[in-house]
Amino acid sequence: MAPSVPATVATDTTIRDRLMTELEHQKWAPVRALNVTVKDGVVDLWGTITDERERQALVVAAENVPGVKEVRDHLAWVDAMSGMVLLSPTETEPS
Repeated sequence: MAPSVPATVATDTTIRDRLMTELEHQKWAPVRALNVTVKDGVVDLWGTITDERERQALVVAAENVPGVKEVRDHLAWVDAMSGMVLLSPTETEPS
């Protein structure tokens, strides 16, 4: 009988460190414009993006980190041509 190996528990710090390390290796990732917080395995993404495609890519990158339970998108998209700021769909207020 093989000895059991204890499951590795990802701490919030480990989750954040792994995500930031991954993003630092991606040329598309706006690392300097991001603030990433992790509490109880829930990742909150704050900051600005200049390409709407970055939003989904950042969420997927966070979801792929072991130990992540949920990802909350608080990113604001800034249109480079007009300067208009569009908040995340989860950040907009209902009408």
